[in-house]
Amino acid sequence: MAAEKVKGAPRDQDKLIRQLSLVTYLMARQGRPVSAETIRQSVEGYDDGTRSQEAVARRFFADRDELRRLGIEIESRPDEDGEGDAYLLPPDNFFLPPVDFSPDELASLHTCLHILDGQFAYSNLLRLALQGLALGTGNTLEDPVTSCVAVDMPSAGFDAEVAKRQARIDEAIAKHKTIRFEYHSFSTDSVEERLVDPYSMIYTQGDWYLVGHSHERDALRLFKLRRIRGRIRYLNKSEHNFEVPADLRAEQWRNLQPWQLGPRRGVAEIRFSPRYSWWAGNNYGHCGELVPAEDGSVVFRTGYTSASEICSLVLSHSEETTLDGPPELQELLTDILDRIAVLHDGEAPVPAAADPQHVQGGASSAGNAASPGPQPQVEPDRFAHLATTVTYLVDRLGGEMDARLPVDEVCRDLGYSKDELEQAMNLLQLVNTGAGGYLISGSVNGDFLHISYWPEGDLLKKPVRLTPREARAMLLAIDLVGGQILAGRNQSLETAREKIIRAAGGLDDLDTIPIGETEREDADICRAINRGLAEQRLVEIEYLTRGSGQVETRVVEPYLVNNTKGQWYLVAWCRMRDAIRTFRFEMIKSARLLDETFEPRDIDLGPYRKDPRQPSGRQAPRQASILFSPTVARWVHEKQPGTVMLEDGSLLGGIPWFDDSWLIDEVLQYCGEAVLIAPEDMRLQVRDAALRLTGLYR
Repeated sequence: MAAEKVKGAPRDQDKLIRQLSLVTYLMARQGRPVSAETIRQSVEGYDDGTRSQEAVARRFFADRDELRRLGIEIESRPDEDGEGDAYLLPPDNFFLPPVDFSPDELASLHTCLHILDGQFAYSNLLRLALQGLALGTGNTLEDPVTSCVAVDMPSAGFDAEVAKRQARIDEAIAKHKTIRFEYHSFSTDSVEERLVDPYSMIYTQGDWYLVGHSHERDALRLFKLRRIRGRIRYLNKSEHNFEVPADLRAEQWRNLQPWQLGPRRGVAEIRFSPRYSWWAGNNYGHCGELVPAEDGSVVFRTGYTSASEICSLVLSHSEETTLDGPPELQELLTDILDRIAVLHDGEAPVPAAADPQHVQGGASSAGNAASPGPQPQVEPDRFAHLATTVTYLVDRLGGEMDARLPVDEVCRDLGYSKDELEQAMNLLQLVNTGAGGYLISGSVNGDFLHISYWPEGDLLKKPVRLTPREARAMLLAIDLVGGQILAGRNQSLETAREKIIRAAGGLDDLDTIPIGETEREDADICRAINRGLAEQRLVEIEYLTRGSGQVETRVVEPYLVNNTKGQWYLVAWCRMRDAIRTFRFEMIKSARLLDETFEPRDIDLGPYRKDPRQPSGRQAPRQASILFSPTVARWVHEKQPGTVMLEDGSLLGGIPWFDDSWLIDEVLQYCGEAVLIAPEDMRLQVRDAALRLTGLYR
């Protein structure tokens, strides 16, 4: 019956049966080499009596090459008569080498999955890899810090469409397939087709990017996944279309700042005040040179490609930064400040009418809103998935001859739907182990999976090796949130990271997805805060208050760590204010774990899980109305979907604020492409700030 059900299956299912039959047959030989002719006669799927010897050989070598890419090396040696090669699969080339993860390390990895699940395209891969690592350990994969950490990736523009593109691009990267897609270029406001050799993906500045060779530009380019439109298609049906350049390092792209994208034009020198010198080191030390001065300030030297982006950086902290040079940048900054002063003098401009096409949602940017339901997934390699299924089921038998398992539980653990589980069981009953038996026998009846033991199943009793894609998913999860849960129970995900790389047989740069350094926070600060979360202990922090520009010492009761719009926040009860407060991680200068514990308060953290930037003081935020020019409207709308596109191409947005100096810098950093419409008193403050800074540079 099973044979009939799969008889008309696509070629990839036939290949899957053949490859698993090949592996189990060689495993059953216990390291004894066999000839190619023996493999042809004994292994399911190689010779149906209609194929030539050359065709059978091509099929075998293609399978061997594909298994090698999964980390499974079938070795060869001259056969006994010296007329050809014999083949063997040593157990060490197939089984996962012993990985001595501690229960705490496994629990921390599972915490990464828990935090990212449902908004992470690599969840299935991560879950499958963790399942293999935990088999036979008795580990429950639980961690008390799990409930204290939240990540809201959709707030930074990640949604089902981005996840779908990730899945397709990941597949193309693995297969070296050239892809076509429509791309919205903001610089020209046009949608054009791109032909790209995809090399790697990176995550930086709160967004996912594709690094690849653009055929149109004949050069390496970055493509933001949120700006891809429509379907991503393969160029053709060839097995492979390109080879990755040997000298390519995706790492070189991850730390580039907005002012560094493109051909270099010069070196800028920006001075940060003594109060902000530590902040500059924490946030920009990885992308330039920091030179301390005698007065405690620090000069930041950085190569730049965009002069306006350098001016934006200076104006985003106008009270604490000074542009020391070069002169041409100072002249540009003066012109920008003159323009800002003029725009905020006199009557505020009247915005155009709203664009009805955008109001109705007909032309809104893709990727701006979170989609309900589970996200599309980067699927595991089917061979590894099926092999792990056997290992999992043999482990669940627990030495018994048969077992009855809840289908929902099996599907959850292995990442199957019920139909996929039924198909997997049918496929397994077609695998020829060379010993006349099944690897595992099973059938789905209603809500239960009935499985039976076969001795041949012991061939896959131990977990199969981690595939590069599974290892990549684990490392990506660690790098996305690992710093924030580094010390839930004095755990170290860095040691787990090293063990994963060793277990995968080593990974080069293109086997991982680089995460921008700006997404990582100070490890000592994270360690203190997360131990405070897990152990309910007070934490003393030094916090830079934007309004006063002073570093204040606060003693806090930590309750929640949250990531929203690409930024990390601590939600805590402040002992000084005797109220709940939100602290941005990048503004925390230091954190010290205290011995004193606290009794958790009855606080509703629900709103803070959705958005930690909730008003937490007694004063309600004020509302500002800002008009953005067509030059920056598309960029702002991409980051702030609540804004309104207008008929003339400009953009109208409302921004809540508490601190006047913050709002002034928020307007200044757009370099004259944003005008504060209301309130009137803040318009005048923006004008006066621009005039004061103009006098400084002139």
